Amino acid sequence: MKNILILDKDVITLQAFAGLLKSQSAFLKILSASSFQTALDILSREKIDVLLTGLHVAEMDTFELLTQMEATYPQVRVFVMTNNASAMFRAKVKTMASVIHFDQVIDISMLTKRLFTELQIDYGGQIRGLTLSSFLQMLELEDRSCRLQISAKGKSGTLFIANGKPVAARMGLLTGKPAILHILTWENVLIDIDYFPREVEPEITTPLMNLLLESGRIADENQSQRVNLRKHARYDCLVGVDYEISDWTYQCSMRDISEGGAYIETEHAIKTNQRLIMSISSPVLDRACAIHGTVVRRDPKGIGIRFDELSLHQKQVIRSLMETRCSPIPSNSK
Repeated sequence: MKNILILDKDVITLQAFAGLLKSQSAFLKILSASSFQTALDILSREKIDVLLTGLHVAEMDTFELLTQMEATYPQVRVFVMTNNASAMFRAKVKTMASVIHFDQVIDISMLTKRLFTELQIDYGGQIRGLTLSSFLQMLELEDRSCRLQISAKGKSGTLFIANGKPVAARMGLLTGKPAILHILTWENVLIDIDYFPREVEPEITTPLMNLLLESGRIADENQSQRVNLRKHARYDCLVGVDYEISDWTYQCSMRDISEGGAYIETEHAIKTNQRLIMSISSPVLDRACAIHGTVVRRDPKGIGIRFDELSLHQKQVIRSLMETRCSPIPSNSK
C-alpha cells in the first residue's frame, strides 16, 4: 500500500481529488490536509510516498513548501498542480529533482498514470464479477506474474503470483498458506492487479488446484457450522442509491439488501447507531421510497444498515428490486 497525501486549501477540491484517487486503485491509501501545518503533522508521523499540492495554494506558499520538503523529506515525490503557472515558478520547480509539475490538469487519468509510474506500479486495472479461483486459474494458464490486492466488504489481502503460481500472501496477521486459504473463501471480490515484477520470499509451495480444493472444504465447513441469525433472506446486488444524514445527501452503491436491512459502500465518516434515510427505487414498478434505518456495522468499505419496520409500499419496492436487479445469497454463506 502506497501513501498519498493531498494538500489543498479548498475543501471541495480536496475531497474530489481524494475520492477520484481512492476509486482508481486499492494499492493507494489517500490522506488529505487542508493546511500546511496539517500536512507537516501527517508527514512527521506517516511514511508518505507522494505529496500532491497546488491548485488552490499560492505560488509563493507552494515554493516555500517545496523548499522545506527538499530539506526535510527529500525521499517524497511531490506532484505540483497549477493553473497557468508563472514563468518564474516554472523555472524554479524545474530545478527541484523531486518535483513533478502539472499545469492545467484536465485529464485525471494522465495524472494517475504518472502517479503509478512513480510508485513503480504497472497497474492492470480492477476486476469485479469474476471469482478469485477462476482468475487465478487464468493467470496459471498464461504463466503470468503479478501482485493482486483482493477486497471484499471491508476485508483486504494481497497475493503474489510468480509464473502463474501463488508464492506469497498477506491478510492481516496471516501470511503464506493460511492467508491465501482465508482469502480464497471470500465471495464477490474486487481484484486490483499490479504487473510490476517484484521479488518476494516464497512462502507457498502447494499447487493452485490443491489450494482451491482445500479452501473449498474450509468454506463448506464454515457454512455448515454457521448458524444463520438473519430473519430475512439477503440478495446480492450492485445498485446505485443515495442516503441522507442531517439534510446532507450522499451517493453510494448498495451491495446487498433484505427486508431487514442493507449493506452499502461508502467512505463517509458515519458512526454506528447513527440514523439515516436511504432512497431506493424499482425500475419495474416505477416507484421510489425512502426508508429510515440505523447503522449497525461499520468497516473500511461501507456500512450495514438495519431498516425500521417497513410499510407495504416499501416492501413492494424492495421485493421488486430483488427480483429484477439482485441474486439470492445462500442463507449459510459468509
